[in-house]
Amino acid sequence: MNPFKYGQIVSGEYFYDREDELSRLKSTLIGGNNLVLYAPRRYGKSSLVNKVLTELKNEGFVTVYIDFMSIYSRELFIKNYSKAIAENEQNPIEKTAKKISKLIRGIIPTISFNSQGNPEFSFSWIDGAEKVETLEDLINLPEKFASSKKRWIISFDEFQEITKLNGESFEKILRSLIQHHKNVSYLFLGSRTHLLKDMFSNKNRAFYNSAMLMNLDTIDEKYSIKFLRKQFSKDKIKISTEVAEYLIEKSNAIPYYIQFIAAEIWQQVINKKEEIDKNHIDEAIKTIIELKSDYYWELTSKQTNYRKKVIRALCNSPNRIFSREITEKFNLGANSTTQKAINSFIEDGIIEQFNNKYEFSDPIYKLFLLKYL
Repeated sequence: MNPFKYGQIVSGEYFYDREDELSRLKSTLIGGNNLVLYAPRRYGKSSLVNKVLTELKNEGFVTVYIDFMSIYSRELFIKNYSKAIAENEQNPIEKTAKKISKLIRGIIPTISFNSQGNPEFSFSWIDGAEKVETLEDLINLPEKFASSKKRWIISFDEFQEITKLNGESFEKILRSLIQHHKNVSYLFLGSRTHLLKDMFSNKNRAFYNSAMLMNLDTIDEKYSIKFLRKQFSKDKIKISTEVAEYLIEKSNAIPYYIQFIAAEIWQQVINKKEEIDKNHIDEAIKTIIELKSDYYWELTSKQTNYRKKVIRALCNSPNRIFSREITEKFNLGANSTTQKAINSFIEDGIIEQFNNKYEFSDPIYKLFLLKYL
């Protein structure tokens, strides 16, 4: 079995490091405070939060996880959130349904049974009911269920997507209610970092200063090297520190891409038991580019000709994009026009901005562009 995992929540032997982040997350939430965790995609937020929630649940907390990426209306939020609460409330689901019927206006909870004979929660709307009242009751439900002896932890993933649910009014409703919750802590996650930070740092937004902000960085190189050598050694495959460093450099130290590339290398060498060298890494990246080429070409073809010039310049000189030398070399226009193009890449999640530095969210896409654009 391949000793590397990617594209899914990783746990157990596939999850490594993050002890400091894990400790900080747990202590903040246990202390009754709310926290915002932000990082670009593929940095391992979901895996880290899964571990946090699992450990907190084992310590007696009730934990609920909701992904806003899959929610496109208030009605769907009400449906998914009420179901998640019902399934995680530590009582028989029939008893929970009765409690919900008394606490939430506008819905009639019901219990059905799936093909395995397990009970499932659902509800029907009461005709003519005011859905804003239903929403407010639902948001307050965890606090109604919680107590000082049975605290709740609610995790909202990709929380910046809440802005799509009828604008900022949803934000204001949610904020106005949860600020009074004494026995529930909230963890807000997001990968569109500029949007999420604005939600909690802009004094004109409902959630301004309502939670502690925490950035999730890449994993320290020494831990990634240790992990790579340990995982490869399970199949008696060797990788030197120097070669491991080369792999980490090519992946921009992003956990997902470290494991993605390593998994492809493992497939190359598992039958030969060769010691891994830099050629193996280059071949693995070449294979990944070929596998993803259709997607990369489609993503590139969507860009205007000017944006293609800007993205090519970013590939070659990300830190000097506005210099006169780069402007002339890549035939760019005014800096303001270039900035608009960069903003569009950030909005689309292609580029991440770290202070004055720009990085590709997908380092393999950057290597694709350097080869073909």
